[in-house]
Amino acid sequence: MKIHNSVKKCSFTLILIPMLNGIFTNIGIIFLKLLARLPFGILYALSGFMYFVVYQVLRYRRTVVVKNLVNAFPEKKPEEIKNIERKFYRHFCDLTLETIKLNRMSREELERRMKTENSEIIEKFTKAGRNVTVLSMHFNNWEWATFLSSVFSATTLAVYKPLHNNHFDLFMNQNRSRFGAELVENNRILRRIIRAEKEHKPVIIWLAGDQTPPWYHNSWFKFMNQEAIFYQGPAFIARRFNTPVIFQTTEKTSRGNYCTRFELLIENPALMAENEIIKTYIRKMEEVIQKNPEYYLWSHKRWKYKRDAGVPLNE
Repeated sequence: MKIHNSVKKCSFTLILIPMLNGIFTNIGIIFLKLLARLPFGILYALSGFMYFVVYQVLRYRRTVVVKNLVNAFPEKKPEEIKNIERKFYRHFCDLTLETIKLNRMSREELERRMKTENSEIIEKFTKAGRNVTVLSMHFNNWEWATFLSSVFSATTLAVYKPLHNNHFDLFMNQNRSRFGAELVENNRILRRIIRAEKEHKPVIIWLAGDQTPPWYHNSWFKFMNQEAIFYQGPAFIARRFNTPVIFQTTEKTSRGNYCTRFELLIENPALMAENEIIKTYIRKMEEVIQKNPEYYLWSHKRWKYKRDAGVPLNE
């Protein structure tokens, strides 16, 4: 009897906990959608309060941020690191609310707030029948860049890594696909490209190549003065399908206003080794980060893994 009761309690718990998590997540999503209706003036006032709570009260990942900054900029003095840290958190709070605001923004408003330069570089290749790989990074407002899928004539495949929370993952993906981007999970992108090749319909493969892969990957490089592991996938795709590699970055021109730019990195990656493609991308990212370090995502645990002694470092 006791065993039977224990099984019943265990079954009840297994049902109840996911149900409660789903309810709280849905309540949170409703709150975010209401927040997205607020005008920018109020959102930025909230951002100031959010900065105080996140930075001073909760001290959200401050240890991670400081460690990343100190390791990335060993030449900088403590007061310089502190200045970058504060600016990062102010931008991080703005970015969080801007990402939520995306849920209610129109294409016209995004066109005013996210200017585009050199998009013709991509159009030149897709109109010639070639797929294109766009490598972006977690710098400034990368979420608003999803609206750029409406700028191009070819289908944009926005590659993403699913979140653990299915409800919130769906909410974010609905935001990202509002302007025509086709969301593709990272483990399904290869078959989607093969399909595009068979159909002779050029696609734009859009991904942030600076995400941290699982620990068992062995592609190690120097990134911002530290050893970091990188996904080999973007370089593999670019080389296998010989897709021109375009670097995309976003500059903050004023609060709530950005300019995204495209630059041709490699026209024929099939002629290069995969590691050289990744190194070319890394060097470009470093160049951008060095100019305005406060706009990079320093709260991300980018350098949490350590390379085993037997694993080579690509230098």
